[in-house]
Amino acid sequence: MQGINGYVPDYKITVGGEDLRLGFNADILSLSVTDTCNSADSFTFALRERHPENGRFAGGAKLKWFDSGLFEEGKEVTIEIGFRGAKMQKFKGVITSVSLNFPEGGTPTLTVQGRSLYDRLFNQCETLSFENKTDSDMARTIADKRKLKSVVQDTTTKYPLVSSGNATYAAFLQERAARIGYEVVVKEDTLYFEKPAYLSGQGPELTLEWGLDLKSFMPTLSTYRKVTHVKVRASQTSLGRGKDPLEGTAGPGEERGKLGKETASQIANRINGKNEQVVDDHLAISQEEATQLAVARLEASSIEFITGRGNCNGNPKLSARSVIAIKGVGAVFSGNYYLTSVTHTIDGGGYRTSFEVKRNGR
Repeated sequence: MQGINGYVPDYKITVGGEDLRLGFNADILSLSVTDTCNSADSFTFALRERHPENGRFAGGAKLKWFDSGLFEEGKEVTIEIGFRGAKMQKFKGVITSVSLNFPEGGTPTLTVQGRSLYDRLFNQCETLSFENKTDSDMARTIADKRKLKSVVQDTTTKYPLVSSGNATYAAFLQERAARIGYEVVVKEDTLYFEKPAYLSGQGPELTLEWGLDLKSFMPTLSTYRKVTHVKVRASQTSLGRGKDPLEGTAGPGEERGKLGKETASQIANRINGKNEQVVDDHLAISQEEATQLAVARLEASSIEFITGRGNCNGNPKLSARSVIAIKGVGAVFSGNYYLTSVTHTIDGGGYRTSFEVKRNGR
């Protein structure tokens, strides 16, 4: 089975520290790993069941794989998928679901599914109170409590008091991140709390062209209810008695990390006129912060301007949270896109990659 550039598709699965390549790969029917931004990564693999004794049919009374205890729920799984001798996509997580299919005729199959260590953020142990801490301080604290390493992009605003309340750590961090235009992900055993790559000015990591390495692409452009202006108002309660309320604003074209010559807010303003979103934020403590929050809200609306799904030959260089260039799909839809989800699959049809992208301009 040959992949692009003559590479041979390959993978490695480890469950509970045990390498499954010997005596296992022959029974694998399919393997799929999904890499995302702002949510948990996941995996699925299906394998042919058999009797523990070679040459005997797996009738259901005895099953080599399911009855071995190897795929018990909660076991740690690491996966590498890509090409032999080349860069591989890496995943680390735990088994969350196991299912069996006993067909009317034929061999039983076992399907194993799991999610990344992001799920540790759903297991809240206690309500946390943060005094005089930044959002980056909060992210590091929660990563440490959930036994995760952390890569955190520093923020500067310190808040007098913030509580995680009854929300899960995942919901709390996602709320804090969305407020300032950050993302929260867990890759392998590391929590990342940082700006999306397209806001950091990172150029395309690779180029896909329809008719060459891009097999299909389905983009959609929508100006429906697109926000053109944002106003963030800080409540007087947060600022103290006698102080004037703050207002931060953002307007057409003020998005950072533009993925086009004309942004979504500019286009929507030109076509439909002003559509202002007004947000009350009781935590904003400065004019500068209120403006940053307004820009983040505008960007969250604009990045949904053009969305798309595509398929290409298997390519382990494609990863969520990166910028790619797409060519050969017309003047409007060709250009740079932000990858939000990438799925790598190896099965009887070979190695292929599907993906989802977004763009805030054209």
